Amino acid sequence: MKKLIVFQQKQKKLCNCARLLFNIFLVNTITISLIINGCNKKEEEEDKMEVVRYGRFVVKIRETGNLEPLVSVAVRSNVEGEIERILVKEGDFVQKGQELIKIDPQQIEEQKHQAEASRDARRASLDQAKLRIYLAEKQQNSTIAQSKNAVAVAQANLDSNQATSNQQIRQAQANIATTRNLLEQDQISLNQSKIALQQAEIQLQQYQSNSASSKINYDNAKAEYNRSTELFQKKFISKKSLDDAKASYATATSQYESARKNVESQIRTVESQRQNIYARNRAIENRKTTLKLEELNLESTTSAQEARQKQLEAELKNAQTRLQEILETSEQQKELTVHSEVGAQAALLESESRLKFETERLAWTTMVAPISGKITKLSVEEGEIITSGRSAFSQGPAILTIADLSKMVVKTYINEVEIAKVMIGQKVEIRVDAYPKKTFQGIVSEIAPSADVQQRTSSGIVTFEVVVEVVGSPPQLLPGMSADIDIIITEKSDILQLPIESVIISEVLTVQANIPLMELSKLQVDQEITIENLVGKQFKSTVGKIFPEKSFGNAEILLDKSARGIRTGPTEIKIYLQDGDTLNGIETNIDSGKKYFVQLDDGRTTKKAKKGKKDENEEKGLRKRIEVGQRNNSHFEIINGLADGDRIFVPSMKQLTQQDDNDDKR
Repeated sequence: MKKLIVFQQKQKKLCNCARLLFNIFLVNTITISLIINGCNKKEEEEDKMEVVRYGRFVVKIRETGNLEPLVSVAVRSNVEGEIERILVKEGDFVQKGQELIKIDPQQIEEQKHQAEASRDARRASLDQAKLRIYLAEKQQNSTIAQSKNAVAVAQANLDSNQATSNQQIRQAQANIATTRNLLEQDQISLNQSKIALQQAEIQLQQYQSNSASSKINYDNAKAEYNRSTELFQKKFISKKSLDDAKASYATATSQYESARKNVESQIRTVESQRQNIYARNRAIENRKTTLKLEELNLESTTSAQEARQKQLEAELKNAQTRLQEILETSEQQKELTVHSEVGAQAALLESESRLKFETERLAWTTMVAPISGKITKLSVEEGEIITSGRSAFSQGPAILTIADLSKMVVKTYINEVEIAKVMIGQKVEIRVDAYPKKTFQGIVSEIAPSADVQQRTSSGIVTFEVVVEVVGSPPQLLPGMSADIDIIITEKSDILQLPIESVIISEVLTVQANIPLMELSKLQVDQEITIENLVGKQFKSTVGKIFPEKSFGNAEILLDKSARGIRTGPTEIKIYLQDGDTLNGIETNIDSGKKYFVQLDDGRTTKKAKKGKKDENEEKGLRKRIEVGQRNNSHFEIINGLADGDRIFVPSMKQLTQQDDNDDKR
């Protein structure tokens, strides 16, 4: 029977796998058809547009499974014998504790009578053995009690000394550990101070370089101003030229003063860091001295406690030896009586256990229902000889099966990619082939804590068992039916969304730049800029995001899709703004990742064709970066970058293919 159930389960799993493969084949067929149609209708795709709209947004996970009762019990007989009477039939509903089958009790009743007689005889033998032991014990109680007291006192002294010793040693060890931790912290602080000193010295060098540059500018501006003054006095230049020279002189003077103050401030910072390092070194030396003293104290304490412990152990051993001598003498006198009591008690226990077992077997001749439910299978007839299901060598077959059909569930398997989205309590839509036009409701009631390796898919993905409880368990749902289920992961009524085919997913190089706060206001989202790497190569870029609250990486820059030859990782760049301003020495980290874009209809189309001919590869609209949330089978949830009513060009299949090729080359 068990093999049949396992075979049926495997057969169900194979059916589920076949259904899954069919669905994959169907999706691939539709995809190929769409690609072919797209190639044949290129002009229609180029003109296709979608509109960003608010609407209902539902994310589902679709799987298949099988209906089965939550509780199903295979009932076996606890005793062997001939079936006298069967009180139920297949399809009956029974209550828990209701009598089901009666087995002939005659042989078991006789075995019970024999067990009762054996128990009475064993009980009398035990009473005699106890009386002999009582008389022998009276003679030795006084001496044994005194010896036990001596052992107890010695043991108490040993335990007390052990506790005190452990406490003192633990305290000393704790002090050493604390001092070591503090020493490590001091060492870390010293290293940090050294790093801070190096950084301060580097910064000082930068300030000194800036000061020297500012001094040159200042001297040049001053000379120019003096020359312009003389020329103006001679009426060789205009008043405006003199004012321009004066303004340049004032600007150079301000910059020079600012640079000089930065140098003076940084010199004080460097000196402060050096004093901090000196203090850290002194603290470390003091901490090392303290640690050495604490280690010497631990060694001394340990030696003293070990000596005391050996002394108390010797005293305890002497007391135990004296007690053992007394007990051995006493045991020699009581040895025969003790053995007789042990044998009598064991025999009594054996007979009582046998009687209890036969009493239980007699009660088991009437089989009762372990749960309330419907009898789904009955496998025996009256007069049939059955074996016990408790046999250690071969378990007896199930006589009947009781299932509680009031609580039906669907068991399915979710792959490891989707399992993180599934949560207990989520709504589930259930459909069965027997009622194709009706949808039953369910909820996720159980998620397996570990993967079922036996349910690994053909591609090697492991799966997790998920149990869906059918709400109300309608009577038309029967065990064994296959079911298609949709687990509702997300259901929102008013979500900004856009069809999936309108979104372009590209592998983009992202520059996380550390812009000085005073310069950050010069950048705006979607601003076109040019960046230059350390070897002087320039790249067209766009400002993606700005994070004023961040101390590092406060600006995200997206490189143009035509960028070639730039490496990922930390580096330094120069930024050229459209107004001619330049940001120098910008620390950055370049990374590659997937970003989401759309071709926004901004009222104009960028054409790549020449001589008035239409280019099939033209990119319509404004390429705009967006942020997306969840996705379902047809739409993306729009988080940022688009507004309700925005019109989006749907890229052609050729454009998407070229985009993938560009990503691969990059």
